[in-house]
Amino acid sequence: MCKDELTSEELFLKEGDHSDQLPLVDVHDSVMEAIGLGNDRLMMEHASQLQAGNTPDIMQSMEPVVEAERYRKRTMRRHAGRWAAVLILIALLGGGYSLFVEGPGQAAKFQYEVLPYQPLVVAEEGGEVARSNKPIHLSEEKAPQRQESKEERLFQEKYSEAYKAVEKLLLPGEFASYVLRQEKAGGEPPMIGVVNRMMLFKDYSSYVAKAKKYKAPNLKQPEYMPEGYVFDQAVIQPYFEIKEKELLALSGGIKLEGGYRVSWRKEPLGSINFDNSGLSYKKGQTIVNISVKRLKEKTGIIESLLWTKNTIMENILVNGTQLIYMDHSKNGEVKLGYKYKLVWADPENNMLYNLTTTPESSLTKEEVIRIAAGMMN
Repeated sequence: MCKDELTSEELFLKEGDHSDQLPLVDVHDSVMEAIGLGNDRLMMEHASQLQAGNTPDIMQSMEPVVEAERYRKRTMRRHAGRWAAVLILIALLGGGYSLFVEGPGQAAKFQYEVLPYQPLVVAEEGGEVARSNKPIHLSEEKAPQRQESKEERLFQEKYSEAYKAVEKLLLPGEFASYVLRQEKAGGEPPMIGVVNRMMLFKDYSSYVAKAKKYKAPNLKQPEYMPEGYVFDQAVIQPYFEIKEKELLALSGGIKLEGGYRVSWRKEPLGSINFDNSGLSYKKGQTIVNISVKRLKEKTGIIESLLWTKNTIMENILVNGTQLIYMDHSKNGEVKLGYKYKLVWADPENNMLYNLTTTPESSLTKEEVIRIAAGMMN
């Protein structure tokens, strides 16, 4: 149906009243008929197009301005109750809806579509990100408290001491694995550990340089960040496979007090992968974390998302990319550590992205989706 064939009611619901800066909702014609709209016709057109940095458009009638204002007030009262009915009906029909958001400056136009939740295909081979089979909840049964023995506490202390001893022997950018043993017979079994220190950057350019050097996923900065949020830090997380048999075959090493010994080896740089990167933006105590990882697994459930009975889960289509949106603002007794979580992928390049905001965040749904939209290719 052409725009000039729509009724005033259809235009109101399809495009919204820009004078009140309402979001735009795209509703199918059958829905319009089901709620009883679509009789009176009134020709409407935009008076001007939104220019960069300008205020949103004002929708005006082709009738004289005074009569148009009276008509607008009447229709606003008549449609106030119907607006909620539209969204309720959409939910009952199990369909999605589109929102068109406008704002000044860098918060320019962007459009997204809300869809019912479904697992997200993140790899060309069919691998998926999906919510866990059941929501997590607090168990009414208290787990029995096991009393740790004196020997176990001592061994844990020595494990920490072993880590520090090996770390002191490494230069920046070096990594190691080690095994802690109790030299006397009949003691605690050997414990294996790694020193794979996270690379931390307080400026973005340093992060980009290291990401290029180590072939880590290079996160570009978002094109949009809400007012007041500034770059806080970037990270690259190294990872390597532990070769347990080779470690246990090592002898000698660092002798610790109390009859303990640490055998260790420096891991060659070629065995280290740098498949995880992250950026953080901060406003006061509120943090937006954005991370990316290079996928190794390509089939089955690649990531399982924790949720509770209070978590809202939807799929969002924005810029041609679908993402999973999770709202845990009504977290109840179970704390998941975030208010919003968004997950999307770049299957062609085997990348999986996450965006989370801390629980005290005052950001809106539209703002966090807009941040993610600004990260997509």
